[in-house]
Amino acid sequence: MLAYLLDQNGSISIQNVPEPSPAEQNAILKVKSASICGTDFRTFMHGNTKIDPPRILGHESAGEIVHAGAFAKAHGIEPGQRVTVAPAIGCGECWPCKTGHTNMCDNLTTLGFQYEGAFAEYMEIPMQAIKMGNVLPIPENVDYDDAVLAEPAACGLNAQSYLHITKGDYVVIYGSGFIGCVHAELAKLAGADKVIMVEIAAPRREIAEQMVPGIEIIDPVAENTAEQISRLTGKRGANVVITALSVPQIHTEALEVASKMGRISLFGGIPGDGKGYLDSNLIHYKELCVYGAHATPPSMIKDLLNRVAAGNMNLKKYITKKLPLTEIESGFIALRDENAMKIVLNP
Repeated sequence: MLAYLLDQNGSISIQNVPEPSPAEQNAILKVKSASICGTDFRTFMHGNTKIDPPRILGHESAGEIVHAGAFAKAHGIEPGQRVTVAPAIGCGECWPCKTGHTNMCDNLTTLGFQYEGAFAEYMEIPMQAIKMGNVLPIPENVDYDDAVLAEPAACGLNAQSYLHITKGDYVVIYGSGFIGCVHAELAKLAGADKVIMVEIAAPRREIAEQMVPGIEIIDPVAENTAEQISRLTGKRGANVVITALSVPQIHTEALEVASKMGRISLFGGIPGDGKGYLDSNLIHYKELCVYGAHATPPSMIKDLLNRVAAGNMNLKKYITKKLPLTEIESGFIALRDENAMKIVLNP
């Protein structure tokens, strides 16, 4: 079968590799849709020392079960089922896992990192993913292209579970890519009075306004961001700030534009060691709450799929291009050069 493989020399290419072997303890997915995420893009651009090569890349998947071993069948998985697979696989034994936060597992493994990934015609679903409930049925009225985006969207849902957005809140989101727009949609669904997006790129501002009507947009080059947020919030500041990009200085600015008793999600990881960007006095005197966010547990993906099934969210509208697996590198180039939102592969 064809697969997009990171080899032991750090090179990435389409290769012919053996199909996964059926076994009693695994299941096999015929990949119908796989999407490229920010982590995949950074691997394409700079490599990734967290991935164990040789490895098939990709962790956002949706498809049809074509093999279910005895262990999978005992967990309700059958051939012919339409499923998506939560890529972050917990051990089930550590404290985070036992409290339902499998994405925070002390021994976390991930599809496309320690297990073969979704950029292939077929993907093995390992026993541990089956055991931990990471195989999630796709509702009948949800297609593969919506389902494949449920996992990255659910990462936003996980982050917002700490923020308790409600009616009366002013929400500021830095970054208007797919994740930033999903955060805006979720904030509006939660009842936020105003959602304000800060985006430096004009094409992305235009796309965001189309994707999430009713948001306010700030151009940080043409306008003073802090002054505009003060004006738009009646000098209160933002009750909630979400940093949906990887710019270290925005972590500093988030504390400055937050209201008193504001809640901040440092959603986007930043390069380097991450030190030196938070003002502890602002956190202290404004009584700020600062949260991190990493991946998402299967329960959040299930919640997202149900929102799509109920018609509350349309994820596939964010797909800029659909490509065969053989053209995956043009998808990475579109993300780099064309302000693409999401690229979906149909192996």
